[in-house]
Amino acid sequence: MIKLLLTGALGSDCEVRETGNRKVINFRIAVNQDYKDAEGNKVEKTEWVKAVLWKASGQSTKIAEYLKKGQKVYIEGIPTSEAYESKEGGAKSSLVVNVKEIELLGGKS
Repeated sequence: MIKLLLTGALGSDCEVRETGNRKVINFRIAVNQDYKDAEGNKVEKTEWVKAVLWKASGQSTKIAEYLKKGQKVYIEGIPTSEAYESKEGGAKSSLVVNVKEIELLGGKS
């Protein structure tokens, strides 16, 4: 099994949907990376990761009340990729994390 650990901030409020007998909470996380390029200049890069938190029909989705834009979170989950077509018609893919553990961190960024 591959396990991914991320710390970042939500880019928008989460979305809760029902699908069959399950509920799903979707949100996007901005993960910042700082590094130096070949010339020694500091580079700041933001990667966006789609997060999916599945809940059985009887489980609470109360966490969704706190998953608001700017909220810092720590998540653990299983990474997958999602293929899609860009506006220009090209093939693209994005990183998706099926969340297994989530922790709210000290406030909003």
